[in-house]
Amino acid sequence: MDELVRWLTAQLTEDERIAREASGGTVVGEHGNWQPAPGGDEWEASRTDCDEDELLVALRPGLPRPPDVMSGMWGAVVAFKPEFEDRRVSSPLPEFVHAARHDPSRVLRETDAARRRLERHTPRPMVGRDSDENDPSTYVLGCPTCQADVVSEGDWPCEEMRDLLAPYADRPGYREEWRP
Repeated sequence: MDELVRWLTAQLTEDERIAREASGGTVVGEHGNWQPAPGGDEWEASRTDCDEDELLVALRPGLPRPPDVMSGMWGAVVAFKPEFEDRRVSSPLPEFVHAARHDPSRVLRETDAARRRLERHTPRPMVGRDSDENDPSTYVLGCPTCQADVVSEGDWPCEEMRDLLAPYADRPGYREEWRP
């Protein structure tokens, strides 16, 4: 397997692990046998009537409710209530909204989509400009989705793969030659 593919797979696996670790408040199953929802928690940011900002685990429509939850949302992941601070300065609601926008269920959907894209763009040996068609040892790596013709050394990673890698540019192991 190509080093880039191994590295990106490891990044996706870590994102998935963190999302699953952060998840667990949304449950499915029969009473007494609740299991974490496989799609991950969905979070919602809100401000209560008591001026408390909360990041809540949201109950998705159609999921069975735990017996102690009558309606709506449940389970504050994070809650903040100012005491004497100026609310315009100290409110974490924008951060909560951002976290809710990138909740565990979204991260799990994104990692699934990235894995599908990675599968479509995983390199394989292809006939290169200087390759002998009858000698696979002279082939070069190319993208079977993007590069249908003869490829040149350096055509891999393809533009799609470079874009897929871009969000991980700040992680250890990322290489400058992968940059879009």
